[in-house]
Formats: sequence, structure tokens, C-alpha cells
Amino acid sequence: MLLWVNRHDLIQLQYRKILWGVFAAALGVRVLSLIATFSRWRLLVRGIGLPFSFRESFRLGMLGEACNLIGPGAVGGDLVKVALLAKDYPHRIASVMATVFLDRVLGLWSLFFLGAVASILPLGTKPGPELQYAIWILWGGAAAGIIGMGLMFIPSFTHSRLMHWLTTWKFIGRIVKELMDSIQLYQGKPQIVVGAAALALFGHFGFLTSFYFCAQALNSGQDFPGYIDHIVGLPLPEAISAIPLTPGGLGVLEKAVSWFYQQHQLTVLPDSTKEQIATAGSNGLITAFGYRLTMLIWGAVGVLFYLASRGEIRKAVDQTSNDSPNLGTVGGSSQT
Repeated sequence: MLLWVNRHDLIQLQYRKILWGVFAAALGVRVLSLIATFSRWRLLVRGIGLPFSFRESFRLGMLGEACNLIGPGAVGGDLVKVALLAKDYPHRIASVMATVFLDRVLGLWSLFFLGAVASILPLGTKPGPELQYAIWILWGGAAAGIIGMGLMFIPSFTHSRLMHWLTTWKFIGRIVKELMDSIQLYQGKPQIVVGAAALALFGHFGFLTSFYFCAQALNSGQDFPGYIDHIVGLPLPEAISAIPLTPGGLGVLEKAVSWFYQQHQLTVLPDSTKEQIATAGSNGLITAFGYRLTMLIWGAVGVLFYLASRGEIRKAVDQTSNDSPNLGTVGGSSQT
């Protein structure tokens, strides 16, 4: 449906020279970023005392990459990863959920942090009014993440009256208690969280770079935002696409990137005609489709892992859901 609705924009590709070498670079950078993401989660899991090899983190990570294309937002992949890891540690389900939750929080924070820092670099385009609102959100998210991670390491906060009061809430009380109990495991290991944060920055820097390579590959001869502009403008669309609305954020990411390209056009040329704005939006849409293709290609690799593990996944999800009825809720609340 998305392809059909936007067929008039996509048909322009037949008149453009596609830089396949640059697109291959986008694929290569993406897989390196995925490996950094898998390593980040592995570090967090090992931080709570569970043995977790790189091979297993890669297998579960690729399974999650495939399932992200099925479930809304990024819920599907999180649910499968939690279920498969927790099946071997049925008494540590809350701790396993905490690793995925913290992994998602660090991912979201790194996106906002990269965008916020890039916004003050002189190489980028000075943002217009609409993009300036987005930058304020990035700075707010980056600051909130740093404050939140700092509070994590203060026992008096995790044991505070506020946290105790939240545990008494009807729907989220148990989730808050489980998360606080699990987060305490990291309080004596700040190097684990700092290392995971560094891997998050590296991974999302790669994802944003891969996005820019897609822009270069598909918009040859067209005007499109520069590299720093992509680092500033893409974090918010990436974060929005993780909201559980459509499978893998399908359509949401494309629309958000198209909006970003249009706003960049208005920033560079405030008197842009409707045709110029429409062309900018079309270029953004084509770029997002190119990036979506890199997701599908590596997701297809993940499907191979999925097909080889269907029975294991079904059994693990059933077992873990029975052991912890809040599993789906926690997984859905940890988007990035």
C-alpha cells in the first residue's frame, strides 16, 4: 500500500543514476551498527551476572531484527529477545526485561544526544523555526537521559519515597518495582552503563551515516540535506518510527523523513515554490525507502535465523508470558 500510494514519487528513480557502490556502503555501515547494538545488549546482560556469548547475542539480535518487521514499532523484536533469553533463567525474567528496557533507553538517548551535539556544529545549516522546535526536543531528551542515568546510580533515589509510591500504582506498580530492583544490579558497575552508552552512540552514529549514504545513492544530481543536517534532522523521525503504530514503523518513518526534507528546503530557501517543496519531500521519501530497503535486506537475513528457531520462539514466548504477564507491557514501553 505504501509503495502504491507513493508510486508517482518512486517512479522518478528510473530517471536517476543510482550509485550502487554508495548503497553497498550503506548496507555495510548498517550491519556494523547492528553488531554494535547487539554488543551493547550483551554488555548489559553480562552486567547482571548472566553468561551471554557474542554468538548468542548476534543470533538473538538478528531474530529481533526480523521480528521488528512484523510487530508494531520495535515491540516484536524486544518480546522475542526477552522470551528466548529468559527461558533459560525463569527466575531472572525481571532482570532480563530490565536489560532490554535500559538498552532501549540508551538507544533513544544516543539518538537525541547525537542530534543535539550536531546542531551546534558550524558545518550544518542554521535551522528554520520548525526544525528549531525539533532541536529543542533533542536537547531536552539528551539532558533528561543524562540526568536519568545519573539518578540510576544513586541508591537513595531508587529506594526513595517517590519510587515506593510508584510501586503502589495499580497498573504500573509491579513494573516499576521489577525495574528498580533490576537497575540496582548496575549501581555498583557504572562502567557497564558507560560502556553501553558508548556503544549506543557508535551504533546510532552508524545508522545515521547509513541513512545519509542512501540519500547520496538515490538523489544523485538532486539537492538534499548535507551530512551534518542528516545527523540533526533524522533522530526525531527515527524515534517516532519506533512508536508502536505500524509494523516496523512502516510509513511513519517515510512521512517523517519527507517532512524533514521539506523543512530543510524551507530553511535553505524560505521563498520556495510548492513544486520545490514537493520535490524536497519526494527526495526525502525516496531516501527513506532506500534506508527501508537496507532494513529489509538485513531483516531477511534475520528471517533465516527466525525460520530455524520457530519452535524455540513459540515455546519460549508461551513459557515467559505465563511466568510474567507484564512482559508485553514492559517490552512495549521501551521504544527507541
